[in-house]
Amino acid sequence: MKQTFSPNLSSSLQKKIAKYLIEDEVVMNWSVLNKCILMLVLASLVHMIWIAWKVFVLLSPELWHWINLPLLKFQLGLNILSLLVFIGLIYPCSVWRKNAAVQQWLPYLCVAIFIISLCWDGYIIGVLSPATMISYISLVTVGLVLFNRKIVYYALIPATLYLVLCGYLSLQNHLPYAPIFYLDSLPYQNMFWVVTMMYFILPILITCLILFEILLSQWRHREKLIQHLSQIDPLTHVLNRRSISDCLERLEYKPITSYALVLIDLDHFKRINDQYGHDKGDETLIKVSEILSQIIRDSDVVGRFGGEEFILILNNSSLEKAKIIAERCRQAIQQLQLTSDVGESIRVTASFGIALSNAQLKPQQLLSQADKAMYQAKACGRNQVKCYQEEFLSEAKLG
Repeated sequence: MKQTFSPNLSSSLQKKIAKYLIEDEVVMNWSVLNKCILMLVLASLVHMIWIAWKVFVLLSPELWHWINLPLLKFQLGLNILSLLVFIGLIYPCSVWRKNAAVQQWLPYLCVAIFIISLCWDGYIIGVLSPATMISYISLVTVGLVLFNRKIVYYALIPATLYLVLCGYLSLQNHLPYAPIFYLDSLPYQNMFWVVTMMYFILPILITCLILFEILLSQWRHREKLIQHLSQIDPLTHVLNRRSISDCLERLEYKPITSYALVLIDLDHFKRINDQYGHDKGDETLIKVSEILSQIIRDSDVVGRFGGEEFILILNNSSLEKAKIIAERCRQAIQQLQLTSDVGESIRVTASFGIALSNAQLKPQQLLSQADKAMYQAKACGRNQVKCYQEEFLSEAKLG
């Protein structure tokens, strides 16, 4: 596959990077108040599930002998009150988000109220019940992913101590265990209790799985975009020197049949920068990279190797094929039409040096040969394609 990035692709890539690294599209990048809104919505859904269960039990007289009805009714009122509080807290989180005091203290308040409601309901259905354990674990993991650890520990440490104390006092018969249930057998032997636990557990598990899938997919996508960003030159959007070095290293350990290295250096590029400005110099580099990307084959690699230097890695290529591709690139660069800000035509040419691989040469040695051939092209008048040949260089030295 051709290792390059077109301008359209680079523009799209930059937009994606802005979306996933900077903007509010990623849950992990949300402001703390937006995360509070997400938590409040989830908390409201949890309480709606509990309210639905309690209403169902109240409307099912055949289940009453397993339930502490007075406590159920009291708990139903608390759930409705908690639901109203959570919905009400969404308003300051969304409307007063620019207030410094709201940003600092409201997250603590929201998390604390949510934890308190979960702890109380955990005691009511049993601190060692599957629903309570899974809710606690889910709360810890999701909380640590979304919020600052200080906020999470501020709420979780007291909650943990509360649940441990309730469990201990229940085991010592100082507190009733799971006081909302009247069970005449072990909990796991009671179908009503088992179905109730499943009813409480499944929504929590599904919600956490969906949330973690969103977070993980966004994290993976962001890592992929960062990797792409680290591989390309920010100006020309072809591979940067680091990526080219990686390609050459892979060629050393996994050599293909034959490949050619082509080093390209723009002639008198400093003059373009000095005479027409760095903006025109940058435009020249961009146009040249576009030309190279369009001419090379899909199996080839193009990269920016230095200031005005480019490199081509022509895979599965003979010397003749490499010369043909290099000559086409040279002619296309020579025909490049650039004008200065005052309408003056800017002439652009480049010198090419080619070196062909063999079994005895390492990629870095081949790169050195291509570099020598390129400087030979400059010594012979520039705007030329030269191939590395030992005897040719020897003659040049003698001359």
